Amino acid sequence: MQKLLIIDDSVSFMNDAEFVLKNEFKIFKAENGKKGLSVLMKEDINLVLLDLKLPDMYGLEVLEKIHTEVDPLLPVIIITDYGNVQTAVKAMKLGAADFIQKDFNKEVLSEKIIRAFEQRELNIKVNALEDAIGEDSDKLIVAGDIMQRLVYDIEKIANQDVHVLLTGETGVGKDMIAREIHLKSKRRNKLFSRVSLHTLSENLIESELFGHEKGAFSGADEAKTGKFEAANGGTIYLPEISEISEKLQLKLLKFMQYKEINKVGQKTGKDIKLDVRLIAASNKNLEELVEQGRLREDFYYRIKVINIHIPPLRERKDEIKTLAEYFLTTLSKKFNKKKLELTVETIKALENYNWKGNVRELKNIMTNAVIRTEDNKIILPDIVPASNKKVDFSAAEETYKTSLQKFKKEYFSNLLSKTNGKINEAAEIAGISRQALHNILKELDIENNSSFN
Repeated sequence: MQKLLIIDDSVSFMNDAEFVLKNEFKIFKAENGKKGLSVLMKEDINLVLLDLKLPDMYGLEVLEKIHTEVDPLLPVIIITDYGNVQTAVKAMKLGAADFIQKDFNKEVLSEKIIRAFEQRELNIKVNALEDAIGEDSDKLIVAGDIMQRLVYDIEKIANQDVHVLLTGETGVGKDMIAREIHLKSKRRNKLFSRVSLHTLSENLIESELFGHEKGAFSGADEAKTGKFEAANGGTIYLPEISEISEKLQLKLLKFMQYKEINKVGQKTGKDIKLDVRLIAASNKNLEELVEQGRLREDFYYRIKVINIHIPPLRERKDEIKTLAEYFLTTLSKKFNKKKLELTVETIKALENYNWKGNVRELKNIMTNAVIRTEDNKIILPDIVPASNKKVDFSAAEETYKTSLQKFKKEYFSNLLSKTNGKINEAAEIAGISRQALHNILKELDIENNSSFN
């Protein structure tokens, strides 16, 4: 049975609403905003009926806290009277699903509840779509055998209530794997919160993660809800787990063992029970850190209940062409470029590159190529500027020795020499048009003598 919370200071109204809805919902009641928010932190509430006039907080403030600290998609129906309809409309602009007057009838309320749930489902689908195709988000591309096995593992463990450790080099796609686990789990309708620990000062990490009580430290003028409490029912993702202090390791150990946290400055015995899945990630060898005493052994084994290792791109060469073409398509749209293609030589060069930066480096190189190219095909000189100048593209016509200008000059001079100055043949090998080749020769000041036709 779904759970409904009524936040209203009128006991008679709450009793009337409970009588009408008790066969459809398990009813929770709170006579003020603070108690209502407390219920929301402890219970997996599916719908809220919220009065705008509360004794301790303004209703719009409670609405804001619900959507920023509890669940941004939780349906909230505003309770109002005849004189407060204008404010109720304002609440809808701030994210409320609907409003109903206090002298409601059962049919109207039931219809509004159905509509609120339908809108929530639509919002969830829209958000999932935006996550998949958003400008700054890349979907998980399953191109080779290794990634297919990885996705199979994800599907097996997604709905198992265990913590997960993701390991792999920088840029292999740990962030996307973490989000994929969340989206395939029963928690997908709740928050997925990525917390970058390196952006927080040591003094603020505990407060950001677990919250603090009013007066807990200098400047704590009011209580704060932490990331864990806000993500109750959802997933917390910590991408730099090797960087945390021993004190924070102990706090996370307590949470993983007892599913409880305590805020900074909170009295003993007032721990908060939470249902949050923890996904951690690291690009370092955590076993070595344990041996060096930089990571607690008990913390390491607690976080490593399930370990998913993402291999580097150089071990997944069968994916490179597909990934490069995917980035070409999405980046061409982003930068309003016509459809671009990769030449055979360029694909071979990409497949033979070492990829120290993995998928992230591949995306950066393709971004550079899309921006720089002046033709409808991506050729080797287009991708070189984004890479390390000392890298040997062994499948290419030439190597990149000192600078882009020298490389291009040597490349095209040698190419013209091999084709005996035949412009059409040279352009075809390079994968560009005759006019584009003429422009490059002019740019590089390569003499177009009589032997070049």
